Amino acid sequence: MKDIMKGIILIITFFTRIPIKYEFEFSEKYFKKGIIFFPIVGLFIGIMMFLILRLSNYLDKSIVIFFTWIFYIWITGGIHLDGVADSFDGLFSNRKKERILEIMKDSRIGTFGVIGLLIVLGFEILMSYYSTYSVIIMPMVSRSVLIFISSITTYAGKKDGLGNIFIDNCDLKKSIISFLMVILVAVFINIKLIFAVIGTYIFSYMILKYIEKRINGITGDIAGLIIESSQGIYLFLSYIILLGVN
Repeated sequence: MKDIMKGIILIITFFTRIPIKYEFEFSEKYFKKGIIFFPIVGLFIGIMMFLILRLSNYLDKSIVIFFTWIFYIWITGGIHLDGVADSFDGLFSNRKKERILEIMKDSRIGTFGVIGLLIVLGFEILMSYYSTYSVIIMPMVSRSVLIFISSITTYAGKKDGLGNIFIDNCDLKKSIISFLMVILVAVFINIKLIFAVIGTYIFSYMILKYIEKRINGITGDIAGLIIESSQGIYLFLSYIILLGVN
């Protein structure tokens, strides 16, 4: 039980800016045990975003949407968006695998990176305007999708860093459990959201197949792209399925 709690703490501290102090040393053993709780961290983020969005009852919705995403970027530290930029720079460079991975590791952002950020983040922001309630499980869905994607592919980069540890330790069991957690919460909000969740899994799988053709797997940066792109896909599908119900 103590190991699980340590794992949860590590997942929270590494993937959010929530200030939690811990006195134990980082251990891959603890980190592995915390992976399954990644979607729960996403649910917490989604609930906080939803609460901010409710301020649109008192303020102009466009302003509220803006600050909602400022909060999202702050609490996640922008790490997934950084992955979006690096992934676009690499994948659209029209180079071979080795060079693509080198470009992704470059800390400088290129033209494709900027374009990718504008498209992905812009689409998320736009769709959140029309899908207020769906936002509650948006980050939960995306993190569950990442566990699924990681469980059926391999790590494409050098075996170092948290990305490698995360991807290599996602398996079918974790994928199924995280999926069921999302479905349970989706039913509580609106049972129709189940179709949006399933659709998001399908489209994310299609994205994975394209990426595997380029680099034979995924990296930490690609994980960020999967998270952000699946959020946009989910919001779009939920908007269509719920016909813009807010």
